[in-house]
Amino acid sequence: MTLYRNVASLILAAMLLQAASGILSVSTPLALDAMGASALGVGLVAAVFSGGFMAGAWFAPDVVRSVGHIRAYSAAAAIYSAGILAMALAFDPIAWALFRLVQGAASAVMFASVESWMADSTPRSQRGSVMGLYQLLIKVAMSLGPLLIVDHAADDLRPFIWAGLLMVLALVPLCATRRAQPVLPDREALSLEGVFRIPAPALAGAIVAGVANTGVMTQLPLYAQSLQPGSPQAAAATLSIAAWIGGTITQWPAGLFSDRFSRQLVVVILSVLAFLACVCLFLSSGRVSWSVTVMLAALWGAGALSFYPVSAAHATDRAEPGRIAQIMSGMLFVWAAGSVVGPVITGAVADTGFGQPGVFVVVASAYVVLGGVNVWSLMTERGRPGARSRFTPIDQTSVVAGEIAEPSKAGTKSD
Repeated sequence: MTLYRNVASLILAAMLLQAASGILSVSTPLALDAMGASALGVGLVAAVFSGGFMAGAWFAPDVVRSVGHIRAYSAAAAIYSAGILAMALAFDPIAWALFRLVQGAASAVMFASVESWMADSTPRSQRGSVMGLYQLLIKVAMSLGPLLIVDHAADDLRPFIWAGLLMVLALVPLCATRRAQPVLPDREALSLEGVFRIPAPALAGAIVAGVANTGVMTQLPLYAQSLQPGSPQAAAATLSIAAWIGGTITQWPAGLFSDRFSRQLVVVILSVLAFLACVCLFLSSGRVSWSVTVMLAALWGAGALSFYPVSAAHATDRAEPGRIAQIMSGMLFVWAAGSVVGPVITGAVADTGFGQPGVFVVVASAYVVLGGVNVWSLMTERGRPGARSRFTPIDQTSVVAGEIAEPSKAGTKSD
């Protein structure tokens, strides 16, 4: 229990951050739509946030190393909060794109501060259990955040006030801690060669998670609004929560099965679930009850929002210990690049005659590709021996995932 008490303030800070992010992920697309922005415009604003996160993730370790964890985190949280409150003052899509760019960079610095501190505070032999609890709680927090805004209109200011309030409160746990700050280890430089060393199935998982999953989550609130125009905020929150809960439920079973059997096989199963959910969401749009749509959103989340950690584990299975950080950084940047492209693609599709349901047709093809790459890998690698590290849940937003995924060297013999 002492171990968990040591990281409790870090987890609480991350939970408040994710609760605010959950509110923004639902409110921002609906508010942009209320301003008259097209679906492509909504996608572009989401892409800008991902671009900011990508840039912030690159510079975050240097920022933390320069000023310390608490100062870096506090400054980033203050900037993020100011960006949220500015959205309530300037209802303009172009201004919001700038605000979201800054918020994305600030988010990366906050995650880098929390996760590097957590990695330093936790023995390698216990990081799996601690990170499992951390990932579970921040996903629960992201799911619960939208519950605060279910009865608000799309152009209401209160969702942004709620998000800003939670982000300000996220400052308190780290500023109040008495624990000494760790020293962030030097980061091995990321190179293009390092990205191409990532196994093809893992690389495909990062690309599809960025392009397809981010694209869907950007347009999902608008899809919900088209089905329930009388209560858009409640409908959007319900579908988003259902997707996140689906991904949370399947994450640990998927990881455990991937440890015992095959990473690629598990990803194939999850991609099939995501594909079937997409097909059903497209074909059933406006033709089935709302409760069925909610269950389909949960099914999509169960498949789509849980394969990235398994792909990340596959990326590190055959990696040399000294290169794990570089490989995980490569996974992050491939995902972030996909997250820039994905919302633009899905936004453009939603503006065609297919509308919001057409988004699911496009991303369904991405899950087919993901499953195909992993099937090909299974067929070509069958019988090939290879040691596997124990599954550790790593989210796409893990800026210092390399430190967390580094396997324990305890018990190994030196020559």
